[in-house]
Amino acid sequence: MKFLIKKLEFILYIMCFLLPNTSFAHGDGEQSLFVAASGEDNGNCTDAENPCGSIGYALSRAAKGDEIRVSSGVYPIDKAEDIFHLIGGAINVRGGQVFDNKITDNKPITSILTGVPFQYRDFLKNKGFTIVADQKSLETERIATAEKFLELHKSLMSSIPATPCVDGEAAGLPCDNVNLLSHVGFVDISSNPSEGNDIWGFVDLNTGREYAIAGFNLGTAIFDVTDATNPREIGFINGQDAVWRDVKVYQFFDDNTEHWKAYAYITTDGSTDGLFVIDLTGLPHSVQRISYLSDITSAHNIYAANTDYSTGISLTGDIPTLIIAGSSAGNGRYRSYSLDNPEAPDFIPGGTGSGYMHDASSLIIRDSRKDTQCVSTGPYCEILLDFNENMIEIWDVTEPEAPVQLSQTPYSGAEYIHSGWWSEDKQFLFVHDELDEYYLGLPTTLRTFSMADLANPALVGTWEGSTNAIDHNGFVRGNRYYMSNYTRGLTILNIADPTAPEAVGRLDTYPVSDNGSFNGAWGAYPFFHSGNIAISDINSGFYMAEDLTRGTAVGGLISFDMSSYGAEEGQPISLTVKRELGNSGPVTVDYEILHATADGEDYSTTNASLSWTDGDNSIQTIDISTMDDGISEGMERLLVRLISPDGEGALGNLNTASAYISDPGTSPSVGFLFPNADVTERYFGAIIAVVKRSGSAVGNASVDYSITGGDAIPDSDFEGSASGTITWADGDANPKIIQFEVIDDGITESNETFILTLDNPIGITISESTFAATILDGDGANLAPNALVGSSQTVPSGNEVTLDGSQSNDPNGDTLTYEWIQTSGPNVILNNANTSTATFTAPSVSSDTMFQFQLTVDDPSGLTDSVTTTITVLKSIITPEPESSGGGSLGMVSLLLLAGLFKLKRRKYRI
Repeated sequence: MKFLIKKLEFILYIMCFLLPNTSFAHGDGEQSLFVAASGEDNGNCTDAENPCGSIGYALSRAAKGDEIRVSSGVYPIDKAEDIFHLIGGAINVRGGQVFDNKITDNKPITSILTGVPFQYRDFLKNKGFTIVADQKSLETERIATAEKFLELHKSLMSSIPATPCVDGEAAGLPCDNVNLLSHVGFVDISSNPSEGNDIWGFVDLNTGREYAIAGFNLGTAIFDVTDATNPREIGFINGQDAVWRDVKVYQFFDDNTEHWKAYAYITTDGSTDGLFVIDLTGLPHSVQRISYLSDITSAHNIYAANTDYSTGISLTGDIPTLIIAGSSAGNGRYRSYSLDNPEAPDFIPGGTGSGYMHDASSLIIRDSRKDTQCVSTGPYCEILLDFNENMIEIWDVTEPEAPVQLSQTPYSGAEYIHSGWWSEDKQFLFVHDELDEYYLGLPTTLRTFSMADLANPALVGTWEGSTNAIDHNGFVRGNRYYMSNYTRGLTILNIADPTAPEAVGRLDTYPVSDNGSFNGAWGAYPFFHSGNIAISDINSGFYMAEDLTRGTAVGGLISFDMSSYGAEEGQPISLTVKRELGNSGPVTVDYEILHATADGEDYSTTNASLSWTDGDNSIQTIDISTMDDGISEGMERLLVRLISPDGEGALGNLNTASAYISDPGTSPSVGFLFPNADVTERYFGAIIAVVKRSGSAVGNASVDYSITGGDAIPDSDFEGSASGTITWADGDANPKIIQFEVIDDGITESNETFILTLDNPIGITISESTFAATILDGDGANLAPNALVGSSQTVPSGNEVTLDGSQSNDPNGDTLTYEWIQTSGPNVILNNANTSTATFTAPSVSSDTMFQFQLTVDDPSGLTDSVTTTITVLKSIITPEPESSGGGSLGMVSLLLLAGLFKLKRRKYRI
């Protein structure tokens, strides 16, 4: 029977693709689910002719971006969590819906809800529902639970301060060994988004500051999280309204400016934003989008191969490659782009996969496998892990223009192979299947594969959680696995034994439910040098968290004793590593060296790991021999990272340190990294002066600073120390920060400045001695508005189409004016073209036709922004006369074939 089904599937596929003049439109998620009083609760609710019978069931089957359409009838809401889902916003639930265009009578369509507290009458009325709030029909326990959830929902829309995990709870969020450091709700983000998606981060090597880059339905926000208890939004790069965004970072040292430069790369699915580039070089005060002509309109995911996950620098010294997954080009197979020009990623001909890729990861192999299992020869082999729905593919991409597939690995019970990550010893792969919980009713399931043989990865372990929450993405730091677990929030696993992970911590960012729905934590980022964790939540925004699980390791915490070490060329550098808070059992830790501005010819090492015996807590050292090459080249930097602890120990927060190598006899100097900064009162709200040590890290040093001029008044226009002393210990060349908080006095006045000066150097000389800070005062600088529109739409002819620009916003809070115009397609009549929301009726067309419309928004000062959206109107279907012997259009035949195929194969979301 299975053979016949597979054969039929194959035949249907072939027939669909061979038939000419056929056009298909497919949306990842973002489908309609149908509910009617006469329906039955089974299937996926996506067939309007066979709707489901309850809103609660439809909510359990909805994916990110889906809409639930509810017809006439009475619908009891039986669960408190469903009330939360109704008002949460991640899934659009609308009542009063008609499922087809047939008008049967003039009776109004009324969707009545019972079991919902009366407080939400007006909110749900705007969504097409009538509320019958008979309190007698609500059980006391459910009333209390619903009210608790609704109160929590309100609180999660706004920011929450740092709250420790005490007795299993942090600010109402269930927790275990994880502290809440901060939460930024939607209402406290400048663009006022309504949904979150993916998250990434990086450490700026110019300043040592940490940044989280979080995706939202309306664009991408960059937060300074150096003080994780007080995240600051630095900028928001707007985009089309879309469910899916992904982000990665590349950072490199520019020899011309002698500064680090960094760029973020963003892809969006379900829109036409394509690939775009954010210039992060203006940090710590600003970011901006770069003009870049993308050769794709959409993509599901993006990955920066051959980059360090904490800093974004190259792992090998070679130019990294961007991997674009699930794009609009090439049937979704991966595409490779060179970052030789990081402002304009360049497509690499030949650098593509063989089939659809959903997500990716990569690793550098330097052990014997590079010679025995890889195709490319050389000092390393670069491996790409391709998660493509049906199997795991492994590629040798050492030569990105000529990838070679090493293996294809399916597994029993696979529903949707979504993503995965690898252990730091590079021997194991952890794999997420996004739909096994959803379709099979499994508990949260994470699979472990051995990669000892890259040609034949083998399943060697499975972890199962205590709920049906879906596992989405996961990442490794040391022997901890940080997993965004949807409705379960952040889950932390101890992977000291990769074949038998153990749950050790959690922070539930979606406390309403642990069910198998697509709500809650989308992504997690655990690679900050501080050890802090960033979490993105679909329903409530952005979180920073502190992992306490490592502190419970009986083998102790392994970390560097200092963050910076230094020596002159020809002299050794000894990095000291400590074991604390426990010493039970033997513990071993490996380390790796990243070439920041130095390279492999500048140093050598003898040992590759450090070991402690049971009861031993002595200081161990990593000894680096530096080479005197006789070349005057300035101070160079290595990053040394502790990895892959073995035994009962864990990595401490300080698992990355800098090693600075200077030319012999060079004197140290100090100066401001940037000469000035312009900051508005009402935007970033902080002035950051960066003081850089150059020349040499050898010897103690200090310098004083003070405000020496300007018309800005301390404690009136800004707050911060007007004078002080900065010190560096012997071996320390890390940048130092002087920070001032800008005060918004609400007074319209001219720009104000103050001058910061360095003097009184001890053990050091001064190079760039002054820093000028300008406060753009009064109402602050007028910033351009952000024009935002909804996702591209595909509609049948005759439908009323809404062009929604209501999410457009102005950073200064000014009132905007709107203008919609049509830019392509047969002319249509636009209604309300001078409002945020315009409409038109989709005309009858003989073939699928694209229409484009541009929205321009203006602020009172004349600054404008424009954005374009695309509407595709489907070919009008003309029903043949009964006496006709015609067989219908080829397009309809294809659709019927596809319908047969989908009866055989369940719909699977790509999320």
